[in-house]
Amino acid sequence: MKLEGKKQKYILIGGLALLLAGVVYWNYRLNAGKETEGVGTAAQGGGESFHIESMSGDTLETSAAGEDYFESFRTERESVRELEIGYLDEIIATSASDAETLADAQAQKLALVNNMETEFTIESLIRAKGFADAAVTFHGGSVNVIVDCETLSDEQVAQILDIVQRETGESAENVKVIPGAQ
Repeated sequence: MKLEGKKQKYILIGGLALLLAGVVYWNYRLNAGKETEGVGTAAQGGGESFHIESMSGDTLETSAAGEDYFESFRTERESVRELEIGYLDEIIATSASDAETLADAQAQKLALVNNMETEFTIESLIRAKGFADAAVTFHGGSVNVIVDCETLSDEQVAQILDIVQRETGESAENVKVIPGAQ
């Protein structure tokens, strides 16, 4: 019986992985025709586009004319999070899931929700310090902060680093602060 439960778990995880691969492929096909200027570069005006490549290799496309990078980033992050939570909800709702898989899915969902709250808090605190905007990604052991400005002084980096360390408990070497003017 225990072997049967593990087999079902692996089939479910494999199916979810195939579904995720299909979504990534579909996203790639939809964005294949879009023009890009370069990884991590901000558009300098006049309708130019740019893309940011995430650590997982996904590309977030946006344009300088009419679409704000930070708003686009949050929208993309929210849609990815909704997918992740949906997958975890499916695992939790599946009666065939064994206790270990169920507990793991619940723990992952709780960690995801906590990360979402932490990212929101850090972004809000950075804006409260006088920055126009910020985009934060937080995963255990890594925090990336993109701040809406052309350059950052050492004092500004220290302010941001203080906020991030206080909210996440991560050490300075696990935090990247990047200026990303629009």
